[in-house]
Amino acid sequence: MKEKGKVFYGWWIVAATFLIMTLIYAPIANLVSLFILPVTKELGFGPSQFMLYFTIMALAAMAVGPIAGRLMRKMDVRVYLTLFILIASAAFVGFSFSTKLIHFYLFAILMGAGMAGGAMIPASVLITNWFNKKRGLCLGIALSGSGFGGVILSPLVNWLITAYGWRSAYLVLGILIAAVLVPLAVFVIRLNPADKGLSPLSEETTLISAQKKGLTGTTQGEALKSLSFWTLCLAILVGGLVVNAMLINLAPYLASIGTTAKTAALLLSLGSGMVIVGKLVVGRLFDKLGLVTTLFIISAGSLVSFLFLMKANIVLPAILYTVFSGIGSTAVTVTPAYMTGALFGEKEFGGKYGVVAIFISLGAAITPIVSGAIYNISHSYDSLLTVLMVLSIVQFGLFFIAAKIKPKFDLNTFNDDRAKSEGALL
Repeated sequence: MKEKGKVFYGWWIVAATFLIMTLIYAPIANLVSLFILPVTKELGFGPSQFMLYFTIMALAAMAVGPIAGRLMRKMDVRVYLTLFILIASAAFVGFSFSTKLIHFYLFAILMGAGMAGGAMIPASVLITNWFNKKRGLCLGIALSGSGFGGVILSPLVNWLITAYGWRSAYLVLGILIAAVLVPLAVFVIRLNPADKGLSPLSEETTLISAQKKGLTGTTQGEALKSLSFWTLCLAILVGGLVVNAMLINLAPYLASIGTTAKTAALLLSLGSGMVIVGKLVVGRLFDKLGLVTTLFIISAGSLVSFLFLMKANIVLPAILYTVFSGIGSTAVTVTPAYMTGALFGEKEFGGKYGVVAIFISLGAAITPIVSGAIYNISHSYDSLLTVLMVLSIVQFGLFFIAAKIKPKFDLNTFNDDRAKSEGALL
């Protein structure tokens, strides 16, 4: 959007949140496997002992999410973000100096707090505050930073570990987080368009104070009393199982059906790229096709991906699996943030999304337990795939119900018919 020849400031917010997801979320969530062997080999831990830190991190993220959502509303966003960015940075620096398991476990608490308070919550809150029109697209762009970070940081971290050791790799990541993101937090990011004398993209003017207009939607308390809200949370929990179950079991499953090492490597590489594409595509679909149709496409993407995965020992179905799984994976990335805003509005969004984020983390945390239990019943991945296909349908049903029984309030911020003026166009 341009105002008096200038690019709408919200696009700088998109770029900043993209970098936040790239430098905080991606190293925490996507680069874990690179450190397992070098750390455990040097310090003598068992892999399972070391990886317990990841569970501790996820639990810490669950606990911090609701707190961070409230803090972001009450604190100056520059102070808030600087605090959580430094917490995330300190976690990586702490890992670089750790010599005992307890050190990793303690710093994992900081890591979880940094991921939730420094990346998950602010990325969604900022995009929701700054964009009404093109919100889905902007969420897709911002959140795709996690996949982009995995792609560009993986070779860098691997090189650092090989050339200088795992301690140096952790240390470099910690310094990089603070050096790049603290200046962005202080000089670029603003919580609301009103802080720059603007209104969110799609309003009829950008110079009217948003404070005069107020924010639409329910309060956090009203949302928590709504059946729609808890149905949405349950849908996200089910979505976590659907999205994560085969990801964590992909390597052994591919081996069990005779997939070649070359095809397996291709799948792993393509998978990261398709997650990025999936976020961008689904974000745009939310804007263009609406809520229910896009939710159907997301759930159908997961269902179809499992059908292709059954034949993943053949190259073409294997490739199609990555394409459709990239679409399906957005059930726990773009979808939670978009639906929270669409169903409950922008008012107190941080607090509401903080609760929703609990169920994103919980879904990931229980996936190994649930998928392992299903596998142990028949000692076959066929039963797991069948259950996941059924859960894909259940997921859509829950999303659909949540959308249909949403609280009644004025959602004119989602009515593009009111956003036709030249001042609201890019």
